[in-house]
Amino acid sequence: MSVSRILNYALYLYVLLYALIYFIYIFYINAVHASISLMSISALLLPFVLLLFFQWISWKYTDQHNKRKIKIRFIVLSSLGFSLLFYSVVMLGVNEYESRFTTERWLNDDEGRVYLVDDLMNDHELIGKTKEEVTTLLGPPTETEYFKEKDNVVFYLGAERGIIRMDSEWLVIWFDGSDKAVKLELRTD
Repeated sequence: MSVSRILNYALYLYVLLYALIYFIYIFYINAVHASISLMSISALLLPFVLLLFFQWISWKYTDQHNKRKIKIRFIVLSSLGFSLLFYSVVMLGVNEYESRFTTERWLNDDEGRVYLVDDLMNDHELIGKTKEEVTTLLGPPTETEYFKEKDNVVFYLGAERGIIRMDSEWLVIWFDGSDKAVKLELRTD
């Protein structure tokens, strides 16, 4: 068996693995609502770079009379591979956009709050705000007995993040005697 034929089989095997990897990525991005980060972009780019590398190796060891067929295969495989990469990056971007906190989004999407809460906690200093300021920013607290104490408010965030979403997540904010926020926690029931 020639080196060219072995490389072609290896390339086709990698193409199948590539498709499987990206379908797993797409499932994961959707399930955990992943957003853009250096790690997520690196994880998405690595299989695509390997796809290009394997095609280049296959091109290098191909006979001169088969170069045209290999060129067409390169264009087709690269285009299909890039479309999976592009779709995954777009999904990350959409998730990033949907995770940006605004009071309007918070008030209109009780189930989607779970994706907004990290941005809320990073960009809005809740500790030190008065109960009135918190209510202005987040709306009225959720009427519930979960985690309820006399000096706190509780906000329902939605189903917990992750692949298996059995419990709910809650934002609990405690206030001192002068109604200033002194502590906040994310909890699951």
